[in-house]
Amino acid sequence: MLNLSQRISFSGLILSGFWVVSGCAPSATKDEAPIPIAKAEPLGATDSKESSKTIQQPTEKLIGGMKFEIPAGWEEKTLSSSMILGEFTLPGEAGPGRLTLSTAGGGTSANMDRWRGQFQPGPNDPAPQETQITASGKAVTLLEVHGTFSDSFGGGGPKQNWQLLGVAIPIDPEHNYFVKLTGPKETVTSRRDEFLKFVESARFEK
Repeated sequence: MLNLSQRISFSGLILSGFWVVSGCAPSATKDEAPIPIAKAEPLGATDSKESSKTIQQPTEKLIGGMKFEIPAGWEEKTLSSSMILGEFTLPGEAGPGRLTLSTAGGGTSANMDRWRGQFQPGPNDPAPQETQITASGKAVTLLEVHGTFSDSFGGGGPKQNWQLLGVAIPIDPEHNYFVKLTGPKETVTSRRDEFLKFVESARFEK
């Protein structure tokens, strides 16, 4: 007959064999299972590998709290910067125009002065012009600039004979919703009416 110490050792041996056979360990619990972590997606990532899609027919879209009617033929781009709410390419024979939508503080004048600073007017270029139009039921400043365009974010060097159409839609006394179109003069000029119609379709969505 086994004495007390022998019975304890034998019981421990049987218990150890049970953990080995069952593939478990006494300290293993469900709480210790690794928790899966979702991977972050790049800004503007979509299920499609395409970097742009062409708008086939006029359509409304909410972009950063503002709804616009987008004309057919514009190409919606996949975003690559957190500073931009939306981006479209406007095709043209002289080259495409780039339309961006964004919000910023600092007031209207400071931001439009920055836009003027991106252009170097030539001797035959008209002077920058500001006019007032209406968008989202508010008075809106439209800026038009011509000349050689240099954009530190766009790269590719200065671009001669370019044009800018830019609009600042007031959000509050210090913030604006900006719509900016830049591109070859021929392209921007030919798309001017579409640009104005796009801006005038704007309305805030609460």
